[in-house]
Amino acid sequence: MLAACDTVYVVDPDESVHDAISTLLEPTEVRVACFRTPERLLSALAENTSRSGCLLVEANISGIGSLELIRRAHSINSHLPIIVLASTVDSDIAAQALKAGAIDVIDKPLFGVDLLDRILGVSGYAHDDGAT
Repeated sequence: MLAACDTVYVVDPDESVHDAISTLLEPTEVRVACFRTPERLLSALAENTSRSGCLLVEANISGIGSLELIRRAHSINSHLPIIVLASTVDSDIAAQALKAGAIDVIDKPLFGVDLLDRILGVSGYAHDDGAT
């Protein structure tokens, strides 16, 4: 069974973030596509507009920057849920990201069940963590 979100796109220059998110989502059927730069992600999104997804983006990325990436990603896919990952969340960064179209801004590192629940929650994927 494929999730409502079949791909989680990750834009972060840090390879360890890619590894952590890939490992976290490994037990699910959600595909992870990792990019070091926003420009590479935008190219991939433009090539495949039919794929549903969720975008995780580092708040402080080089190139066009996270806010412009959010705007451009939404111009390609207006239904793409976007979560901004920030090393330190200040209210100004959070407000700008939410105004640009992000649905959430969360502190890094948040690599565990909390992040998994947020990713799968925005994607409509039913997650059973085994807790009763």
